[in-house]
Amino acid sequence: MSVSTGAARRRRGTEVVGSGAGSGRNNLAGILLMVAAMALVPMIDVLAKYLVTDGIPALQVVYLRMLCGTIILFPFMLSARRREIVPPQGWTRALLLGVFGIASGVCFFGALRYLSIADTLALSFVQPLFVTILSRLFLAERVSPLRWLALFVGFGATLLIIRPGMGAINTGTILALCSGASMACYVILVKHGTSGRTRVSALTLTYQSHSMAFLVATPLMFWLWQDLTHPQWVMAVCLTAIGLVGQYLIIKAYDFGETSLIAPLAYTEIITSTAASWQFFGQTPDNITLIGVAILVFSSVLLARNSSAKV
Repeated sequence: MSVSTGAARRRRGTEVVGSGAGSGRNNLAGILLMVAAMALVPMIDVLAKYLVTDGIPALQVVYLRMLCGTIILFPFMLSARRREIVPPQGWTRALLLGVFGIASGVCFFGALRYLSIADTLALSFVQPLFVTILSRLFLAERVSPLRWLALFVGFGATLLIIRPGMGAINTGTILALCSGASMACYVILVKHGTSGRTRVSALTLTYQSHSMAFLVATPLMFWLWQDLTHPQWVMAVCLTAIGLVGQYLIIKAYDFGETSLIAPLAYTEIITSTAASWQFFGQTPDNITLIGVAILVFSSVLLARNSSAKV
């Protein structure tokens, strides 16, 4: 989010927004962090699919992730961010962060019960489109024609790779689309937290995402809870650890870069998801998939080069 008028205003913008002020160098850092996150998050989907296909409710899978994440992060909050345990941006925004975070996870994991990882991911990739539109409406970010082009080319390439059967609306497709819309709202709240007068650290936002979602979902667990086996507990803990690192990287990426620039890079997840699907489920990409991946990589690199040129 660039600051355009006067040296004094530039200094004030740097103090408020920090590293996310929108320079090309900081945008490049955001790009690298987002790509790193997208290399990790497919393992969450793999572990979640194992759990939901074993009959564990999607909400319980998300709840376990948020519970374990809250327990892991709380000591760090006590030592480094004690004052931010009470949400500095207010309880309403913090609770909304938890609501949208858990809604996105529940819808995505729920869709995995009906769809493959690939189809679920493709449908949830409406998220960058929603983020770009919402960032223009609520964050007043400028969206260049090249970014719009990269966004739609990336979405088209994703559909080319996945070729989801969209002839009929079913439970899985609705859940996957709702997951993308919920995550877009979550991203906008994160960007509000990492900018403005009340700037919240990435660690605090990660903690809030877990603790608020845990708070929201706890009453529902009295009716939905199912006992887990030892291997299922191991998968839940591993899913949590991967999710914590990935979420922290994503928040830092949006902290450094402009929302409308970082959001389209979520398409790179399809590359690592394809690799994970082949590794764990024996799904081998065909020629059309490889063409779609090439288009996807090209659109992401073009977007990154355009940002770097503005350093």
